[in-house]
Amino acid sequence: MKSFCTFAFLSTGLTYLLIFIGGLVRVAGAGMGCPDWPKCFGRWIPPTSLDQLPDYIDPAQFNIVLAWIEYCNRLFGVLVGITITITLILGLKHYSNFSHIRWTIIAAFVLTLIEGWLGSVLVNTLLNPITITLHLFLALIIVMLLLYASQQAYYLENPDSEKLSRYPSHIQRLFGCLALLLFVEVILGTEIRGGLEMIRKENPIIDSQFLLHMLGPFKYIHTILGFIITGLAGWVWYHLVKKSIHPSKIVVQSSTAILLLILVQIILGEILVFFRVIPLVQLFHLWIASLILGMVCVQYSAWKMSQIAHE
Repeated sequence: MKSFCTFAFLSTGLTYLLIFIGGLVRVAGAGMGCPDWPKCFGRWIPPTSLDQLPDYIDPAQFNIVLAWIEYCNRLFGVLVGITITITLILGLKHYSNFSHIRWTIIAAFVLTLIEGWLGSVLVNTLLNPITITLHLFLALIIVMLLLYASQQAYYLENPDSEKLSRYPSHIQRLFGCLALLLFVEVILGTEIRGGLEMIRKENPIIDSQFLLHMLGPFKYIHTILGFIITGLAGWVWYHLVKKSIHPSKIVVQSSTAILLLILVQIILGEILVFFRVIPLVQLFHLWIASLILGMVCVQYSAWKMSQIAHE
């Protein structure tokens, strides 16, 4: 059973890294670094020089740096797929009688297969913005499913982890609201980034502040929603840390981590608004949002375990 927890946590960590690498691919403009799929310029290993290109490939399409960035992204995706497959096998072996773990890991595996297929769709549709958003959305769901399965398996092995903790029973909806708002915020942020990329392509020398101005009300909605999320996260922290009896270490740490990460998000957001639209800052802005979603999942799992322990 420990092997399942090991691979479940490993899959979670690797999926988070893949989300980061996927963001790096986008900010580097390497999404079409390999113009075909699953091969790259007709080869299983990308070419390293123009003379290795197939005759039907336009040499102008080839950029060795972008090709290898995209290729590494695909290789890492394969690695994640393998670890999630192993996690599924171990989960079915050790936790087939626990439906909440069994179906969670099956769902993560199925969504991983869909993600692989979406990768080919992205190339075939020349990075369709809707497909990019869906690709990210599913990745966030996968990482939350993996986190949930990992934590629930840990609690089965350590049933007394939340035995002394008592959390308010009425805050269940707060977790759902917080997760939903975070998903909406991430989607909005993705659309804003997509809009900025389109404007940059058409006007490469345009000023960053004018770029933000052209986004219209979207940037204000994104900011306002960010403050709502901050308030809601603070409210959840208050109930879990201050209004609870003997809150567990994982609850205190995850709740505090959410507030600290939100503070970092605000700083990064202000840099983007008042200074420059820096691609690397955009990358971390998105990735940290995915970390916050994961922490909300950790909060909910711990709260749920406590409720079950005191039924």
